[in-house]
Amino acid sequence: MKARSQHIRWLVISRRLLTRSLGIRFLVALALSALVWAGLTLDRNPNAQELFNDDISVNVVNLGPNLVLASQIEPVRVSIQGPKVNIARLTMRDFVARVDLTSIGSGNQQVPVIVEVSDPAVEIVRITPATVSVTIDPFEVRAIEVTARLESAPVIGFRAELNEVAANPAIVQVSGGASDIAEVAEVIANVSLDGATREVSTQTLLVPVNRQGDEITNVIIDPQTAQVSVPVTRITSRKRVPVVPEIDGNVAAGFFISQISITPTTVEIEGQPEALERVNSVSTSDLAVSGARADIEAEVTFSEPSDITVLSERPTARVVVVVQPLNDTATIQAAVVIENLPSTQVARVAEPSVQVVVGGAAEVLRLIRVGDIVAEVDASNLGPGKHKVRPVITVPLGIEVARVEPLSVTVNIESGAPLNPAPRITPLVGPGGAVAPAQEPPKPSPTPVKTSAAG
Repeated sequence: MKARSQHIRWLVISRRLLTRSLGIRFLVALALSALVWAGLTLDRNPNAQELFNDDISVNVVNLGPNLVLASQIEPVRVSIQGPKVNIARLTMRDFVARVDLTSIGSGNQQVPVIVEVSDPAVEIVRITPATVSVTIDPFEVRAIEVTARLESAPVIGFRAELNEVAANPAIVQVSGGASDIAEVAEVIANVSLDGATREVSTQTLLVPVNRQGDEITNVIIDPQTAQVSVPVTRITSRKRVPVVPEIDGNVAAGFFISQISITPTTVEIEGQPEALERVNSVSTSDLAVSGARADIEAEVTFSEPSDITVLSERPTARVVVVVQPLNDTATIQAAVVIENLPSTQVARVAEPSVQVVVGGAAEVLRLIRVGDIVAEVDASNLGPGKHKVRPVITVPLGIEVARVEPLSVTVNIESGAPLNPAPRITPLVGPGGAVAPAQEPPKPSPTPVKTSAAG
């Protein structure tokens, strides 16, 4: 207080020395009074620099047409400077924070934050953070079908007819940033059927969700609600019964049905209890197999018994009929034939023929003729002497070798010119008995199959 008194006294003396007339004295007095008031004010309300206590939300201005903000902007903090009394009176409403997106296109951008305060005596010293990251997306609109999601079940003894659920509107418009729109997998209408015994019709809020079922919040749905109707009907009684395939006709002669399979093997049926008691299976419509020589695969419908409903997820059953030829066996005496014998050698076989048991379709076995099945011995790598060799059995297509006796034959190879003996033809024994040999060597059947002698 003493310093302040001295200051005032000095001002008074100065006024007396500098003023001579009344007008000048008045002006000087006014100026000095203002100085005195300012000095007193500064003593009572000094300047200060502080961090404002609250976060300040940031607004977006001048966003371009057909663009949307696809990211959240975090609030900022400010440091301010000014008279303490003025700072103490400030609230969040006295501050305006914004980012100016003029001429900024889509993508991720760093933009400066602008903060203004309503009190002119207060100054913004620092903004934290000074810049913020914004993501800008092109604006997009997509039509998406409404999907009803049932949150609970009706009363026991009733069921919801899921195939008859209807939403009005069935399709809605979803708009927003392109990246957010791409995340939307479904628009869900949640419907509760708790305690329902008849059709449920309700106006429900629509929720956009991603593939994981999480809500996408940054999009707009138009309209935001839909009227969803879910029919609810009484369940009388149900049970599960086998499905029996019905086959019509006979396969071709020489063939037989080795297997019949059906999918599904069982179905659930529904009806009055007395009607269900009479039904032990569900048949299919007839599958024609007349004259079939190969497998048959077809979709056939269910033949619903009277007063019974088949509750299958699929309207048809898949039936597979495996058709195979009747197999038979035959014992054949196959002549041993020496192949690739050098002209300077002579070969003698101790066993001129081997017994071959073959199997195949009966109609194929009946067509076997002399020379169709032979036992070949390759002498290209055999030198003079006795050799125990396993012959290679040549058979027509469709014939399999079941057994060969003996497995090996003895071949004696000697040096010298061949004697060219008359060919010996071994009778062929087939399923129908012995077959008379032809007068000339038979021509081999087309496409023979060679196989090593097997035990």
